[in-house]
Amino acid sequence: MKHIILAAASLVLFSNSGQAQSFFSGEVPEVIDFQIKEDVVFGSGKVVENGVIIDKYLLMDVYYPLEDAVEPRPAVILVYGGSFHRGHPRVPYIGLGAQTTTMSDYAKMLASEGYVAFTITYRIAPDIPVAGPYEGFTEDDLEIDSMTSPAAVTQLNIIRGQMGLEELNPKESETLMKASVISAAEALRTAIRHVKNASADYIVDPKRIGLLGFSAGAITIINVAYGMKEDVAAVVLNSGYPAVFNMDRLLTSESKVPPALFHLAQNDYPVVEAGLVPFLGKLKEIGAEYRLSWVPSHGHFYPSGASTLSSRGERRSVEQGILEHFKEHLAD
Repeated sequence: MKHIILAAASLVLFSNSGQAQSFFSGEVPEVIDFQIKEDVVFGSGKVVENGVIIDKYLLMDVYYPLEDAVEPRPAVILVYGGSFHRGHPRVPYIGLGAQTTTMSDYAKMLASEGYVAFTITYRIAPDIPVAGPYEGFTEDDLEIDSMTSPAAVTQLNIIRGQMGLEELNPKESETLMKASVISAAEALRTAIRHVKNASADYIVDPKRIGLLGFSAGAITIINVAYGMKEDVAAVVLNSGYPAVFNMDRLLTSESKVPPALFHLAQNDYPVVEAGLVPFLGKLKEIGAEYRLSWVPSHGHFYPSGASTLSSRGERRSVEQGILEHFKEHLAD
C-alpha cells in the first residue's frame, strides 16, 4: 500500500536588484489541505475468472485532513456510479453536455472540511460477481423489474456495446444484474463495518458515518441504508433510486432510516425519476426525514458546482448542499 502526502507547490520568484520589488508576498498559500492513503484492502468478494470462482480484493482510498486528529472525526464513505458495469472513484463521466465530479474529488473536498473520507471499489458486472449468502433480507424482499424492463435492457446494452461486451437478453440481464447490484451492496456494507471496526485506527466516530453516491453508487447506498438497514448517520444520493431491493416490503413505520438529501436532475434519465418518486412517497408514508433538490438544466451527469433548487425554494450548489447536510447530521 502506498502512502501519498500531498503538499503545496512552491513558487520561485527571480528578480534583479535594479528592478522594483515584486508585489508578490514571500508566503506561499497552502493549496492542498488533505492527505491520501491509497489502495487499502477492506474486504473481498467472489467473482468468476476463466470459469473458476475466486476472491477479489475490495480496495478503498482514505482521505484525511492535514491536521492531526485531536478526537475522532466524522467519516463519509463514497460510492461511484457506472450502471454496475464500469467506473472508478478517480474517474469522471462525461455525457449529455456535462461532466460529473469524481468521488475522489468529493473526498478531497470533504477531507479539507475536516471529514475522513473513504472512496471504495466494488465488483461490477464484467467481473461476473457471485453474491454471498443473504443477510437481513430474503428472496421475497427482492424485485428486479426495474433492471429487466425493455428500456433498462436497451440502455444496458448500449453501455455494453460501448465497452465491447456482448448484448444481454432479458433473462441474462436478470441474472447478471441481480448478482451485480447485490454484490455492490455487499461491498458497501463491508466497507461500513470495516470503518466502524477500525474506527480507532482511522480516528473516526463510528456513530457519525455518512454515505455519498452517484447513480449506481446512490442506488447501492439506498439498498444498504434502507434495504439492508445498515446503521449510518446520514446519506446523500445524486441521481439514485431503489433497484432490486423491494422497498415496499422492506420499509415500515418501524424502520430506522438515516436523514437523506436527494439530488435529481431536471433532464435526468426517465428511469431515475420513475424509481425515485414512489420511493420518496414511501419515505413520506413512514415519516422518514429527507429533502429533495432539483438540478436545473442538467441531465444525469452534473458537477459539484451545479446549482440546485430545493423543495423549500433554497438555492445552493450540489457541493454546498452536501456540506450542509453532513454538517447538520454528522455534528457532535
